[in-house]
Amino acid sequence: MPRALIVTATDRRRGAEVFTTRLGEGLADRGWTIQMVSLTSSGDERRVDVERLTQVSSSRPGRLNPTIWRALTARIRVFGPDLVVANGGSTLRYGAVASLSSKVPLAYIAIGEPAYWIRSAVSRAGNRWMLGRATVVLAVCETTSRQLMELDPSLEGKVHVTYTGVPDEMFAVRRRGWSDGPLRVVTIGSLSEEKDPLLAVRSVADVPGIQLRMVGGGPLAGRVREEIETLGLGDRVELVGIVDDVSPHLEWADVLLLTSRTEGLPGTVLEAGAASVATVAVDVGGVGEAVRDGVTGFVVGRDDHGGLAKALSELAANPETTRRMGGAAKLYIKEHFSMDHIVSGYAARLAGALQ
Repeated sequence: MPRALIVTATDRRRGAEVFTTRLGEGLADRGWTIQMVSLTSSGDERRVDVERLTQVSSSRPGRLNPTIWRALTARIRVFGPDLVVANGGSTLRYGAVASLSSKVPLAYIAIGEPAYWIRSAVSRAGNRWMLGRATVVLAVCETTSRQLMELDPSLEGKVHVTYTGVPDEMFAVRRRGWSDGPLRVVTIGSLSEEKDPLLAVRSVADVPGIQLRMVGGGPLAGRVREEIETLGLGDRVELVGIVDDVSPHLEWADVLLLTSRTEGLPGTVLEAGAASVATVAVDVGGVGEAVRDGVTGFVVGRDDHGGLAKALSELAANPETTRRMGGAAKLYIKEHFSMDHIVSGYAARLAGALQ
């Protein structure tokens, strides 16, 4: 059976890194020999179970840190994998450089929106070269695939849409029951510019009575607190901070609100759907593939000012619609995004890269 080295950018417990461990475990269950490593160290106690290749801080790794690429090259030489799997972000950069000397096939999992992150001519040229070093590119949603092809049409036949998935335990999350009180809305993710938490606060402010719980931390935490105070929402918005387990918050929630400026295939939407929680989200990345608009939630254009508040108002006024959408979400996610099904797809694509 194949030997694969799966590489993440950091050991921080984030969506991409959590999926990496689940993918590695799933491939190992299918007989693959797997090593999972991170290029950098987050210094965070809440970390995923991967081996750190270096002590380079994930907050300041540099554009091409020689310590990192030497460590990756050395691990490839010692482990002798049949395939290196680079999952997202800077892993492509280091995987491409390492491939120059190792000659081991490189599989790249593209997790975001290239058009959002790759803007300058120099960046576009560099990414085209790095993508050219990959044997296969696995895009987590149709949007990512399309943008990669726009970046480099020569990738035709190399890029394949291969969704990420949600673990079985999320389908076992049981809501605490529906109340006759205010609509309970949760956001899950970093309080950062990329996730636009201020839009979430302002959208909820426009709908009287809604309760918002914000799960996560980040550089905008202070500004979010100021906005809550300015809008007089202290009794309606709760900042929870970073948590290890989102299940209790999905048990509490009626609706997941996602306000990101960019996404790949948002894992929070998959987890919420598995837990029978409907989603109201901005139409970015693979949101439209994870949410069936009008069936499992509402998808709103970013330029539709007030669209999120309108969708939340509709759900607040129609509890039965909210319940029905939550139930439909669970069925949809289970059919299309269960982890066992997803890992089987990855196994087939990765094995194909070795032929």
